[in-house]
Amino acid sequence: MRTELEDLQRYRRRQRRRAVIGCVGGILVAAALVVFVVQRGTQVRREHFKVPYGEVMTAADYAEINTGEEAAVVLERLDQTGRPEGTTLPYVLALFPPREEGDFCTYWEFSDKPAIFARLCFSSSNGELVQKLKNNVANPISGEHQGQMV
Repeated sequence: MRTELEDLQRYRRRQRRRAVIGCVGGILVAAALVVFVVQRGTQVRREHFKVPYGEVMTAADYAEINTGEEAAVVLERLDQTGRPEGTTLPYVLALFPPREEGDFCTYWEFSDKPAIFARLCFSSSNGELVQKLKNNVANPISGEHQGQMV
């Protein structure tokens, strides 16, 4: 026959085993919840858009652009993509200060004002317009940084 002491020890072992299983299960559920929350927080939802290549805008188009707007909104309104930095001529690039790390910029020529160029810089992380500059090739703005921040 079993003694009361053996039954008590067996009961305690079962209770410890259940506690360990519950604790491990709880930790796994908590870890899964943390991973889920972190994953959802780091996803950037960008609007996909298809805009034909083009690199000209009017002065009125430029005036309507505001910092903080998403790239999709700006480029669809202009119905063009602008010229990427890699294909922009050096004399145009020299009109503007170096872009910030983590930004991508497009370059534009004004169709109604010859020799005036604009640069629109968007954040790579969230796609918002972070900088809007224009400058004149014939009479560039002098100073430490070229380009007129608007």
